[in-house]
Amino acid sequence: MDRMTERRRDRRIPLGCKVGIKLAGAAAPIVGDCIELGVGGMTIHSTHVPRMDEVFEVAVLPPEHGGPFMPLHARVRVRRCHGLDGGLYEMGVEIVDVIR
Repeated sequence: MDRMTERRRDRRIPLGCKVGIKLAGAAAPIVGDCIELGVGGMTIHSTHVPRMDEVFEVAVLPPEHGGPFMPLHARVRVRRCHGLDGGLYEMGVEIVDVIR
């Protein structure tokens, strides 16, 4: 099977958690929403307009009612992006490395 077929079979968990996007050279992170999380990636909504294959760090914050959990810090690569209403963009990102 090819990689696209394998990716589509991965289970995706709906999240709706806040995510901080840390771009190289940017002073402050961009805040967005992690819509869903899978084994190898996630879907993010934000105002950031990414380049294809752009790599950046994200911190997925735990749900507000979820208890004292640490954020998921990861380095991700953009695999797809399309515009949504209201100046938002939906990014499909691949997890390249889990930082902590």
